[in-house]
Amino acid sequence: MPDKDQTMIFSNEELSLLKNTFAGDDTLLYTIRKVFLQLPLSEAEWGLIKTVVNDNVLRLLKKRMLPEISPEFPLGQIPSVLTTLTNNINSRDVETMAPQFEAKQLEIEYLEQQFRVLKDPSSEQPISLNEMGVLKGKTPEQQFVDMTAYLFILGYVDPSLMMIKMLAGEKEETLEQTKKRLERDSSK
Repeated sequence: MPDKDQTMIFSNEELSLLKNTFAGDDTLLYTIRKVFLQLPLSEAEWGLIKTVVNDNVLRLLKKRMLPEISPEFPLGQIPSVLTTLTNNINSRDVETMAPQFEAKQLEIEYLEQQFRVLKDPSSEQPISLNEMGVLKGKTPEQQFVDMTAYLFILGYVDPSLMMIKMLAGEKEETLEQTKKRLERDSSK
């Protein structure tokens, strides 16, 4: 159940954890982005991930980037990656949507894989982001599916992490100041 008068997907406790984890220094966000884009990380960066990204932080990142429907969301805030299909599904037929659905499944599997890597850096990564971006040697349908997934991932990771940064705010800002700023920003 959400907090009383909660309007965003994150509760007061979760906003506090976001602030304590991410406010004031983008190093961790850049490091997490490297994981999601399968870029090489230094030993120090892996050390930062292992030190800071615990189960609670992972849960918050997943709540923003790969949420599961649950009663903890306030009214009007049920998120899902699948909602990105809404416009297409309302205007296209089954045959046209089939590769869209395949691409969305690939995107979800890729994000799930990278969340496993955040939790355990030794996790296998059979789905390659770079390979999705290669056109040569694929059927037109596979090109479409892979490129759709590739472009989605590239256009989804940064805005998701920017949202985390915006929610975290600045270290000097109190939780109440953060909530007021977020309410003010959302009314614009």
